[in-house]
Amino acid sequence: MDSAAIIKRIDELLAPKKDHLSIAYSELLQGTTSIMTLVYGSNSFQLKALQSTLDSLRLHLHGIETVLGQQSSAVRGALQNIRSEVEAGLIVNLTQQITGDVLTDFIALARTALDQNGDGPKNVAAVLAAAAFEDTIRRMGESLAGITGRPDLQDVLIKLKVARIIQPPQIGIAQSYLKFRNDALHADWNKIERTSVHSVLAFVEQLLLKHFSQP
Repeated sequence: MDSAAIIKRIDELLAPKKDHLSIAYSELLQGTTSIMTLVYGSNSFQLKALQSTLDSLRLHLHGIETVLGQQSSAVRGALQNIRSEVEAGLIVNLTQQITGDVLTDFIALARTALDQNGDGPKNVAAVLAAAAFEDTIRRMGESLAGITGRPDLQDVLIKLKVARIIQPPQIGIAQSYLKFRNDALHADWNKIERTSVHSVLAFVEQLLLKHFSQP
């Protein structure tokens, strides 16, 4: 879900409801929990803090309408905070940074494998490089070009080119690496050279530095 979709869903949840208070609160809480899990993660500090606040209100307040009213206010406040952070670009930046960190770890593992002799380590590095290449391109398509689902990687590259996110000569280089990716994922090891693995890793690092590094 991109930033616009998150904001749209938050606005839907914040809109006044004509349902009974308990029904409206249940929908509000479930929707907010889903958004917080998506944005921050299921074990996030923000989600735990909200739950702690709701538990405290339930323990210290009396009367179902009073409790639900105060809990609704707390949940709405959490939603409004998420909306502000999304609008400020904080959530996108955090997601991109985490993505970059994870993919950088893939690259580091691949380089460690390449430091070892033999075809086995080279093949492991090739698989890691291919996975990092594909994941980077798909995440760029999703976050920078609004691509949803899992279209062919070639189609993702075309849309990134149309959106002028990857331009010549990078787009030609990226398209040339599609064969490397296919060879690695189909275990055609005799078609993969160490120099090719190094080249793919260097290319992915350039993309990560440009699009997923911390501002």
